Formats: sequence, C-alpha cells, structure tokens
Amino acid sequence: MQTIALYTTETMADWEYAHLTTQIATAEEVRPGRFRLLLVGDGLDPVRSLGGLPLSPAADLDELIPLADEGTLAALVIPGGNHYVEGGHERLAGTVADLLARDVPVAAICGATYLLARNGFLDERRHTSNAADFLKPSGYRGGDRYIDAPTVTDRGITTASGVHAVPFTAEVMRVTRLAPEPVINAWEQLYLTGEPRCYEALMEATSTWQSSWE
Repeated sequence: MQTIALYTTETMADWEYAHLTTQIATAEEVRPGRFRLLLVGDGLDPVRSLGGLPLSPAADLDELIPLADEGTLAALVIPGGNHYVEGGHERLAGTVADLLARDVPVAAICGATYLLARNGFLDERRHTSNAADFLKPSGYRGGDRYIDAPTVTDRGITTASGVHAVPFTAEVMRVTRLAPEPVINAWEQLYLTGEPRCYEALMEATSTWQSSWE
C-alpha cells in the first residue's frame, strides 16, 4: 500500500487539501488497498486548520523516511497556511530535502511554496505560486524560473497557487497515480466547469476503471 502524507500545521488552508483527501477515499472505494492518507506533523500535537477544524497528526515527520526507504511513500503534500512567511518549519524543510534525495515527490500550494523558495528548493526548478511578487521576499534565486500557471511540476516538486486547489489536486493525483488519467481529467474538468458532460465522462471513466479491477 502506498502512503500519501499530508503535513498538518496551524492555520492550514482547508480548501487546499479537502479535494485530495476525498479523492484518496474515493480511489480506495474503487480499488481498496492501494493508498492511504497519513496526517503527519512536526510532532504529534493537535492543530487547528484555518477554518477551525481540529486535526491530530498520526505520525511525526521522522516516520516518513522509513516509508520512503521502503518505497511506499507516494508523496508529501504541504497545504498553505498563515505562518510560512514568518519562518520556522525547519524540520519540514529538512524532511523535504531528504525525500527529494530519495525521489519522493513533494507537492506544495499557496504559502507552502514560500517555504520551498526560502529553503532553496525552487532556485533551479520551474515553479509557480500565488504570484511572482509573493515569493520575492523569500530571498530565493529562482525568480526567472517562475511560471504564471495554476500548477507546475519540475523534478519532483509540484507547486500551485492557493486559488487553484482543483488543478493542484489533479496534479497530485497524476504524480502519485492515484487514478487513471481519464478519471483524473474528467474529475478536473467537472470541478473546473461544472458541466453535465464532464460528470458523465467522470462516471464513464470511473466505471471502466472499476470494471477493469473486478
């Protein structure tokens, strides 16, 4: 079973991870035993999301390395929050470095991209964020590699703007192979457009995926 780890921290932005957690549960309904969600934190103290939702990490950051070494960590996902610009999260930055060295994908959205920029992870990678000016105060050297796009993946790191949670979720689904490409594409288009034809395409793709498993 593959693990998708979600970093839990104070003021984590609820809308930026909610689609992904739901899609992991949905994928498990179609094909049980493939993926699990693991809430991981800098320690095990409970936190509150930006919307006031209480969350308790089930594992410490240190527990990700053994999963990575055994090949069962599909990705670390870092939602945005209000405190990344202020500094801190040194253990998280160290874990990111360790995971990238082990070829484990890391996905960051909104304020979490600032953490990556401040710690040099975006100096040599194409990336995006809330805006180019948002990252400048971090002091990073990757400004010429900034791309104005909903989401960007380059050499193991996925970045996204906080207003593009749907494309971010779809990209994480692709990186982790949570679902087949037709399912991911149809889901993304449905939640971007709300068009009935996209719902029909999603139902058809999901049915085909489920039938191939039975």
